[in-house]
Amino acid sequence: MLSYLGRRMLVIIPTMVVVLFVVFVLCFYGPGDPIKLRFYMEYNTWDLTRINIERHNFGLDRPLLVQFGDYLVKFARGDFGVDFARNPIGPRLQVAIPVSIQLGLAAAVLVFLIGVPLGIVAALRSNTTTDYLIVGGTLVLRTIPVFVLAPLLMILFVLELKVLKVGWGWRGPFQVQSILPIILMALGPLAVVIRQTRAGILEVLSQDYVRTARAKGLTNRLIVLRHIMPNAMLPVITSFGLIVEGLVIGSVFLERVFAIPGFGNITTTAIQSRDFPTILACTMFSSLAIILSNLLVDVLYPFLDPRVTLE
Repeated sequence: MLSYLGRRMLVIIPTMVVVLFVVFVLCFYGPGDPIKLRFYMEYNTWDLTRINIERHNFGLDRPLLVQFGDYLVKFARGDFGVDFARNPIGPRLQVAIPVSIQLGLAAAVLVFLIGVPLGIVAALRSNTTTDYLIVGGTLVLRTIPVFVLAPLLMILFVLELKVLKVGWGWRGPFQVQSILPIILMALGPLAVVIRQTRAGILEVLSQDYVRTARAKGLTNRLIVLRHIMPNAMLPVITSFGLIVEGLVIGSVFLERVFAIPGFGNITTTAIQSRDFPTILACTMFSSLAIILSNLLVDVLYPFLDPRVTLE
């Protein structure tokens, strides 16, 4: 186990370097000049002399590999640098990331509390109207973009029904205004959990030990809880990396729409302003979250299925 973890941790380092290099190249050669954009926004001028001086101060006039090597050295020291407004990036992320973690955890709990029972019902009533409604309904909701569904729900619940007084901001996962963003963030991964749970249960239902349990006279409830669920949940655990990816991507849009001061809000603001240092820092954290979630799945899998060994 320890040797396996050691090898996987060593793989994370070059993976992160490759991801950062790809994003760095896209920022370096991508359209738009962040210095020109900031000068025009703040001073309403295109003074090329001042722009070139500012580019030199930020080191943007150096070759690509030199800039990337300097960034890696600072990154290894835990220094994320400053944005193009000369504000430190690290303190901003320290405030924003816990907010996104709370939002993501609340959405993940909602996904499993709703997705697993619906997946069980869909599997036990396979190829019926109930099955079609559950699977089809979640797929339809998933196809609607978040930036379309979020304003519609805000108009419905805040302006029309007046169920919610405030539809934006963040005061914690247990506040009323947090209901809509949590529900919307859970919609994408919810379809994955329902389909994986349904597929896992349908596969287990045809096994011999399930038929033996029924022959012994066990109730359907005991069969599902003791014999079907432990094995049927393996595909769901396997897709945990996709669930985390959906939560990360969902936060990028939702936090902007609902004015939540989290990681996603910082990411979208940085992309709009071509703030390359902030984009790199946000990319690093999102990539690391997905990589570690997949590592966690690989480590937990032998405990869920003793037939699996880590080598």
